[in-house]
Amino acid sequence: MSAISIERYLCVRCGQCTNVCPGHLIQRRSASEYPKIVEDAADICIRCHHCVAVCPVGALTVDGIGRNDCLEPDKFAIPRFEHIANLARMRRSIRNYADKPVDDRIIDQLLDVVRWAPSAKNGLPVKWVIVNNAGKVRELAGFVMNWVKKQAGLERILAAWNKGEDPIFRGAPCVIAAYTDKTAYWAPVDAAIAVETLDICAAAMRLGSCWAGFFVHAAQSAEQTAINKWLGLNDSETVQGGLMLGHIGDVAYQRIPCRPEPVKKWIRG
Repeated sequence: MSAISIERYLCVRCGQCTNVCPGHLIQRRSASEYPKIVEDAADICIRCHHCVAVCPVGALTVDGIGRNDCLEPDKFAIPRFEHIANLARMRRSIRNYADKPVDDRIIDQLLDVVRWAPSAKNGLPVKWVIVNNAGKVRELAGFVMNWVKKQAGLERILAAWNKGEDPIFRGAPCVIAAYTDKTAYWAPVDAAIAVETLDICAAAMRLGSCWAGFFVHAAQSAEQTAINKWLGLNDSETVQGGLMLGHIGDVAYQRIPCRPEPVKKWIRG
């Protein structure tokens, strides 16, 4: 049985569904024909629901999911390019956090948006562990330090830890780990896209964030068994990314720092 269903009595033969299907699973030979579903669509369809989203009359469903299961976009709320550009330029990696917890509801709001981040073949492989407790974050940092102690050139990190500082998570009250199954297709890229979507959304919420590089390195190293167990992951799962999150501490940037012009190579006909 095909995953895609078209109600002919609703279809206006506009052809939009044939235009957007990434697998060309909806086809027609002429503008006068009703679109048809290819025979093996159920096996090939990646359930992106683009056909459902584009249909002007709601004639399509995919696995029973149709028009009424989708959100209606607010086309008047799309920010202008200069607003997005300003946000991207102003966003900083924050390493100074206020001694204030992040409300669980705010994290839920952010992750609710992140589920729309693109992923290869609409695989949606990224899952999340939210460590939203300062004491637990410090405990997790201790596992990362077990990895740091074995690395050459990180003596300053160890010295800071021994002085009672937190060089791993910088005092952030919350750390969010992105993980996937180890066999997930293109998982590192999908996770990076998801974490950066979370990152920029956090900036829009006036929260501070910073990619947790030491944590990710440790979680993917020989220390991963202990870290994965602490995070509640099984042997088939792995950390792909991590983000510190919190209210910004005693720091207020007054300007956007300089960055070099991008290196560009144009190829024109």
